[in-house]
Amino acid sequence: MPDTVLETPRSDTKASLILAALELFSTQGIDAVSMRTINAHAGARNASAVHYHFGSKLGMIKAIIDFLKGELDIHRLPLVEALEARERASEALTVREILGANYWPYIKLSEDPQLGRHGVLFLARLHTDIDPATQEMLNHDPHGIAKRLDRLLAQALPALGEQERRTRYIYSWTLTLHGLAAGGTWRTTSLGDLRSKSSTEAFERLLDYLVGGMTAENPRPA
Repeated sequence: MPDTVLETPRSDTKASLILAALELFSTQGIDAVSMRTINAHAGARNASAVHYHFGSKLGMIKAIIDFLKGELDIHRLPLVEALEARERASEALTVREILGANYWPYIKLSEDPQLGRHGVLFLARLHTDIDPATQEMLNHDPHGIAKRLDRLLAQALPALGEQERRTRYIYSWTLTLHGLAAGGTWRTTSLGDLRSKSSTEAFERLLDYLVGGMTAENPRPA
């Protein structure tokens, strides 16, 4: 596993600030949290600690996004590379396998004992509190994962037009993220307790749903 900023001890000021900001942003919303509040929640002695380490709230947000993407890519990169190796060997890939490579890492993130729910809630919050600067951060993809998966999906779904395929892919990502963020409410739905017995079972149900959406007949011209 590559080094990450949060592998330092909890007493490390920078790590503490990121963890504190992640918790506060995820539960209260980005706009509602001040740099002073982050400093206090992290127990930082210096009232200007966020500014010193990150420059601004936007710098703080970027640090969290970069870290979470790094955590996702620890699991996601090997899965994508394995699919590409099979493709080079002329193996046919299924839509389920391609989507699985992208979304299993989100399941792993949601179960992380340190980040867990705060991680997925923060990413979901960005959809609500989005602005051009944070959108650019979210779109930054140093490993080109989105384009690599889109290319694999294009081969698995040759009859689906590019615009429709990419729109459905973004829908699948958004639904996955917000579904994980809302997962804690599934025990008290109007239809009863819908929780899965394990993360694997929950993931398989999620893939059933996403594959159905990606492979549905397209009534619109490409």
